Amino acid sequence: MTIEAIAKGLESGRLTITSLDDGSGVVLDSDGEQLFSFNVTGLTIVQAIASGARDVEALADALTSRFEVTPERARTDVQAFLQRLAEKL
Repeated sequence: MTIEAIAKGLESGRLTITSLDDGSGVVLDSDGEQLFSFNVTGLTIVQAIASGARDVEALADALTSRFEVTPERARTDVQAFLQRLAEKL
C-alpha cells in the first residue's frame, strides 16, 4: 500500500487510528476486516500520513523530530515500514 493509498483510507474512514496509552497504537481496516498493531515508530508514521505527509522525506522528518535518529536511518525505517504494511494490505 502506498502512502497515498493509506492517506485515502484514512480520509475515507476505511482506516481508523487508535492511540494507546503507551504510545503504540492500532489501525483498523474496516474493509479488509484487519487490525494492525504498531509500535511508537509505526504509529508516528501513520499519524504523519494522517496529518498530510505524502512522501518518504516528510515521514522521515516526522521520525527525526520525535526520536533521536539520523535522517538516513529514518528514511530506511519508513521505507521498511511501508513495504511491510503493503505486504499485509
